[in-house]
This record gives sequence, C-alpha cells and structure tokens, in this order.
Amino acid sequence: MSTGEYVFSPTWERETDRLLTNEAVWDPGTLERFDRLGVAPGWSCLEVGAGAGGAARWLAERVGAGHPGGGRVVAADLEIGRLDPLAERGVEVLRYDLRSEDLPAGQFDLVHARMVVQHLPDRAAAVARLTAALRPGGWLFLEDTDSLPLFRSAVSEDFLQDIRAAGYGLMRQSGHEPRGGHFDLQLLLAGPLVDVSAEGRVVMMQGGSDQARHYQLWLDFMRPRIVEAGLLSEARIDEAQAQMSDPAHWWISQVLISSYGRRPA
Repeated sequence: MSTGEYVFSPTWERETDRLLTNEAVWDPGTLERFDRLGVAPGWSCLEVGAGAGGAARWLAERVGAGHPGGGRVVAADLEIGRLDPLAERGVEVLRYDLRSEDLPAGQFDLVHARMVVQHLPDRAAAVARLTAALRPGGWLFLEDTDSLPLFRSAVSEDFLQDIRAAGYGLMRQSGHEPRGGHFDLQLLLAGPLVDVSAEGRVVMMQGGSDQARHYQLWLDFMRPRIVEAGLLSEARIDEAQAQMSDPAHWWISQVLISSYGRRPA
C-alpha cells in the first residue's frame, strides 16, 4: 500500500524497491501472457533477468517446481542475492551474464526475459543464446520497451517530457535502446523460430501509487547524471517528483512490446 510520499533509500534497498515497483507495473500483464502461452505443470522454464523474483515465483507454482513429477524453473541474473528465497519454492538460482555466457542447449519449454535485451551491446547474440536454450516446441518470450510515449497525459501536452528526454537520452548514451521491443521482433523474425508474433501494452499510472514510485526511483537514480550534464536543474527534478506524487496526475507508461517465437518441433 502506497502513501504517495517519495523517500530516498540506500543503494541496495533502493534497487530492491525499484525492482519490486517494476514488478508492480508489469507482472500482471506478463503473468497473463504466461497463462496464454499455456505454461502448465511439468514445464521447464528459464527466467533471465529475474530481478526480485516475482515472475519466477509464479512460474514455480504453475509448473510444480520442487515437487515429485513437477517442472523446473531456473531464475538467472547477474545479482542473485534477492533470489535466494526462491530456493525454498524449488527454483534453481543461477548467476548468469547473457552478454557472454552460453546456456545449456535444448532444455526449456519457456525462456523469458523482460527489459534485459534492450540494454545489451550485442542483442542478436543474446537472442541467439536464448533461442538455443529452447527445447523443440519451446517458446521464447521477450519483453522490451518503446519509451517514446512515456508520460503522455491529459495534464498537458508536454507533461514530464523534459524528464523523459533527459533521462532516456542519457540512458541511450550508455547502451540502452529506447525502441528495444521493436528490435526484439525483428530478431525473432530473422531467426529460426516459427509462429512469431508481437503485441504492445501500456499501463495507466496514477501519481502517488506504487507504480508511479517506480518512475520516481528511476528519476532519483538518474538525477546526478542529468544535473551534471546540465540538462535539468535540481529544482526542476524536485518539481517533477512532486508531480509524480500527485494523485490527480495520470499518465501512461512506456509501451512494453511482447514478442513471441516457437522453436520448431
């Protein structure tokens, strides 16, 4: 339950909060799509970039991980400290770097990565690694964003657009691809998978909500770089934080593009 108040947290706690609020925004739609793909007891699933573990936890319950005759879930990330509690639910936790490490070939009925591939320097190589991990008939499910529509609102035509431009402009300089979801689809179409398709979704944000807090944490993280680059003042960033805390303000998220492809049986 959110009070709408923005509070600064130390680095580990702040990043944990960011991951949990990201799940608050995106997990409901992701879990709905797992269900539509037919994830069932006995499936073997790999969650890459598992974050705080919400998606992997749902997958473990659905496939029966850790139970006799049940399925398997592997939660992989560079930072796995937040994933340790998943072991109690039968989830295998793997420290893994998609930029450079191959995965066991042909083992998974589902491989899912959300907001991972668009941050990588060699996206084609990353998608090839994920594809190779699929069993025949298995699904690759990628989710990355198009950030251009972020903060569109009835409040005003330019609501928080200076914030979006400054923050995402700097992120792009660091390797983030703001149209990553579009390129996911192109990579799947160019590869060996069949039944390739894609769709986009947005989430309406209300100021002061847990979902809105996700963007406040993002802006807090970006603040030093934005100010150092001379793009916006501290006062403007404080004003933006207050705008995001106001329950009267509603805006849309980025478009999250979900792309799917199946390895031929």
